Amino acid sequence: MVDYANWLKSVSDDTNIARLSLAGTHNSAACHTALPSVQCQGASVTEQLEHGVRFLDVRLSRNFITTHDDDEHKNDLIVIHGNFPVKLLGSVKLTELLDEVYSFVDKHPSEFVIVSLKQEGSGTWDNQNDEFANVIRDRFISKNKDKWYLNTNLPNLRDVRGKVVLFRRFGVQNGDKQNSTGIPASSWSYNTTDDDRGLFRVQDFCEIKSEEDIPKKAEYVKNLINNAKSYNSTNNDPKLFVNFCSGANFFDHACWPEQVTEGLIGANLDETYGKGCGIVILDYSEKNDWKLVKKLIDQNF
Repeated sequence: MVDYANWLKSVSDDTNIARLSLAGTHNSAACHTALPSVQCQGASVTEQLEHGVRFLDVRLSRNFITTHDDDEHKNDLIVIHGNFPVKLLGSVKLTELLDEVYSFVDKHPSEFVIVSLKQEGSGTWDNQNDEFANVIRDRFISKNKDKWYLNTNLPNLRDVRGKVVLFRRFGVQNGDKQNSTGIPASSWSYNTTDDDRGLFRVQDFCEIKSEEDIPKKAEYVKNLINNAKSYNSTNNDPKLFVNFCSGANFFDHACWPEQVTEGLIGANLDETYGKGCGIVILDYSEKNDWKLVKKLIDQNF
């Protein structure tokens, strides 16, 4: 039986992380009571990690709930989904989320966690001068730099055990810092069904306009899984396949995250799984006793 909290212990050090079948979660910290279209998970980040999830999707904003103008509070980032905090009453701070991740890798040194960080919301940043990137690096990463893998290449497992791998969904203009601020993934085509960016390839069709779009979404997910399996069985150059199962329509209850997840489960998504199928990023990952997560991890063996 697979020990899902420590499943990477049984995988060779020589394995490139792009060749794994990895479970991820979309808006990973959106697991609290929130607006129905904002909540995306039913289990905490720690529970997700303990059940085998190894990719966390995190969207960030300045803490607009506070009214302080000093740097200490102005750069106190909170987790959001779109323009909304992921918690109906209060907020989830990036420091709190990272503490959960650090605690997990400390207790499970055979594992790694990819953390995707993205700027969202209505706040303004001077990104021509790398304001957001500097806040991430100076305020959040530098205090625990030994816990992070910040190179731009896709590493082998031996290089990242016990570490947090930064998947950088924000730009860095400073040339000297571009090579030490994580795997660069600052952009891809919006609502894409398949976008090959060289180092990574992504499916992120998110505009679910009606219930009839859910089967289409399922096919796009399955197509990228099949492309990942094919690529990883025939190519030596690592490429990270990033496959979002998420999609929603705020104005249609049948298209809220939980309903889309039910539709993908009904489309037998897991029957497409196989070795080397990349990162499959789920909403409500705990559904059916973590079925989609566990079956994905099992492909590695």
